[in-house]
Amino acid sequence: MPESTHGGHARRRLTLDKTSHVRLLQAKRRIAELEEELDELRSANEILLSVTTYFHNTNGHALLGRPGIPAPDVDDR
Repeated sequence: MPESTHGGHARRRLTLDKTSHVRLLQAKRRIAELEEELDELRSANEILLSVTTYFHNTNGHALLGRPGIPAPDVDDR
């Protein structure tokens, strides 16, 4: 009887090792996907900031305020 118990533990451990290995691979894959999404969001953010800066500068607010934040009106300064 001890041999079958020992064999059962070994099989269970092997199954757990395979399961944890698969989960680790899935986690690494998901991390890579999230990193790609983050890169895409950063690129989109850069594009939006450049467009905002362009329109900000086009409207004569080149040195007033920051891109994306409207400059104060003349009366408010």
